[in-house]
Amino acid sequence: MRNVQTVTGPVPADQLGVILPHEHLIVDTYDVRRNSEGVLLERAMMVDEVALFKKAGGETIVEQTVYGLHPDPEGLRDISEKTGVKIIAGTGFYWDMYHPSWLHEMSVADITKRLVAHITVGFPGTDIRAGFMGELGTHHRRITPTETRVLQAAAKAQIETGTPIGTHALFTEIGVDQLNILEAAGADLDITVIGHCDTNRDLNYSRKLLNRGVWIAYDAVGQLDKQTDELRAQSITTLVREGHGTKILISTDIAGRSRMVAHGGQGYGYLLIKFLPMLKSAGLTEAEIKMLTQENPQRFLAGK
Repeated sequence: MRNVQTVTGPVPADQLGVILPHEHLIVDTYDVRRNSEGVLLERAMMVDEVALFKKAGGETIVEQTVYGLHPDPEGLRDISEKTGVKIIAGTGFYWDMYHPSWLHEMSVADITKRLVAHITVGFPGTDIRAGFMGELGTHHRRITPTETRVLQAAAKAQIETGTPIGTHALFTEIGVDQLNILEAAGADLDITVIGHCDTNRDLNYSRKLLNRGVWIAYDAVGQLDKQTDELRAQSITTLVREGHGTKILISTDIAGRSRMVAHGGQGYGYLLIKFLPMLKSAGLTEAEIKMLTQENPQRFLAGK
């Protein structure tokens, strides 16, 4: 199996173990949201939190903090080196509200060049390379011209580098619109995932995407304001029984202080400790759970 680029160097995909494919470790949304919930900047605390994930059996985290959310690749490398957990850094741009002003003036070609540089050379001022493009955001009701160019550029960068793509698609069926843009721009749907599908409770939305060959992520596990985890487990089981199991990723998309163990939350180990037993209760076998937590994300992240 191919190597996957982590913040400490390439690792064979089949050595990534149990993976959380959509998380945030260092993130800062204060300048947009104006509250402290989305501010995670304390490296020492995050080392402890990631160590707890490792203790629960986790081995790899895909960190999807991109432009607009204040990424810190060097911080990620520090956390990885201190915990032994492999971290894959994403590159790209979040949705329009978070875009830097200069992005609106950039062409698809300009954005593509920047993404490719992060993947092949490294983030500015570092030798740390991205191993993923995402989370690429759009508004949940419409896609702006700048968001469209970002998606198109990611598809072009994927053609050039074989790097997987992941999106941010909340509540509505906006993921279909994202998919239309990505597919028209040449994206490889075998290494493209539409995110947050579990924030839309209509299983037909998930089926609509899966039937077109793209991956889907049920990556808001533990976010009970969207739906219950018991219902998530039932929905995943239904989709697996319908033959879609090999195109589903699961994660918790943690990006808030209240979800840290240090602040009374259940942390990055929640999916392994609490949600996997729910999947088993819903009818999944150990082999199917291994598929969701190890085989699927390893194959997806290996890219092309």
